[in-house]
Amino acid sequence: MFPYKQVVVLQIFLKYELQYCERELKALRQALGRNAHPCMHERRHIAFVITTQESPSELVQRLSDVLEVDNIEDWTAGVMLGGCVGKHGVMNSFVTKVNLAYRALQNGPTKYLRDRQTFIVPDVCKRASRKMSVKGPSAR
Repeated sequence: MFPYKQVVVLQIFLKYELQYCERELKALRQALGRNAHPCMHERRHIAFVITTQESPSELVQRLSDVLEVDNIEDWTAGVMLGGCVGKHGVMNSFVTKVNLAYRALQNGPTKYLRDRQTFIVPDVCKRASRKMSVKGPSAR
């Protein structure tokens, strides 16, 4: 365990096409948690960009039960040591996910926020809570 978070890329190479390995991929996504973002989809390949305090070997050891199934042929885990660039720029999902993960780490412990946030505000007059939604900054 590192005292700081880092961006780890986990590549999964499948024996069959993605549509035939849905059960294994669902179990893998559940084991990875919310900090994993899929990218680089191909017919028999998928990668995840993960923001974690674990080293790649610790991550793979934690996921060993899920990774050692018959439908997964090979896997690779490594640390991304900076921003990522590609031929097609932001149209590449791998470049986008890695850069978003590093931007989130630079902004501090905040999570990915939606454009709208919901707050529970106590209503003083009726002594009950009500939901109030606040619209975030609009992209123009």
